[in-house]
Amino acid sequence: MLRKLASIRLIRDIKPIEGADSIELAYVDGWQVVVKKGEFKPEDKIIYCEIDSFLPEKPEYEFLRAGSFKTDAFGTPGFRLRTVRLRGALSQGLVLPVPENLSGSLRGRSIRGTRHQKV
Repeated sequence: MLRKLASIRLIRDIKPIEGADSIELAYVDGWQVVVKKGEFKPEDKIIYCEIDSFLPEKPEYEFLRAGSFKTDAFGTPGFRLRTVRLRGALSQGLVLPVPENLSGSLRGRSIRGTRHQKV
């Protein structure tokens, strides 16, 4: 059974993390996610990947390798997102910019990112 865990959302707020120079907190529909400072602002459309999302093994996700690399139940290698603490701040998922080729009213639409469950 596949469950979609990535969708287009809006950033509701951005707040600093005390003692952190290069990261800040983005708030997305009740979740908080650590992001690179200055990369996003409130009301930006983003791709929000929830915890438990399984991302493919691609160069753009290599920064996740140390703590998230797994092989799923089907033998596919990739990166499973989990809740982590960065500089003392809880990060619940992953925020990515929306690619230029996605436009229009996409809020809440499911996109890539699935969770594989054995049934």
